[in-house]
Amino acid sequence: MALKSEDVSSGFRHGKVMAFINERMSRHAKGPEFYLENLSLSWEKVEDKLRAILEDRLVPSQAKEACAWSSLALGVRFAYKQSQLHRHRVQWLHDFAGLHRSAAQALASDLTLLAAQHEVERKEAAFRLQLTQASLAEVQKERDLLKWKIFKAGIGTKILFLVTDRVLKLRKSVKNEQTSVDI
Repeated sequence: MALKSEDVSSGFRHGKVMAFINERMSRHAKGPEFYLENLSLSWEKVEDKLRAILEDRLVPSQAKEACAWSSLALGVRFAYKQSQLHRHRVQWLHDFAGLHRSAAQALASDLTLLAAQHEVERKEAAFRLQLTQASLAEVQKERDLLKWKIFKAGIGTKILFLVTDRVLKLRKSVKNEQTSVDI
């Protein structure tokens, strides 16, 4: 028996179908042999081999029919494997798309967070700049006030110096005059 009911990779789901195909393959020794020999080949190679058997006039018709049933079983097996492979690929693509979606959401979330953080930092920097500008304006006012006081003090000192100098000169001259009057 070439097809085994426990072999899920055969592609057949029903035991009666498998039994029928096994019975048809078994009508000639070439049938099960053809099936087992070609399990690992590609469908193209199996079909090429079947064509060669069908075109060979020396091969009995029972052998041709048994090989045709074996080819049918192999075709179902290949189709099942392709279906499984396709299902795995679709699942992989689905999982991969899910990863991309998750990554895109994470990146969008990170970008939103970074934008918010950047905005907070920008506002903090603007606030610090305003404070610095206000402090600078205050310091400039104090500087200007001190300059004014120094300027006033400088004039006052000069005036005081001039007045004091005048007073001293006047006193001296008054003393000199008194001395000259006394003499």
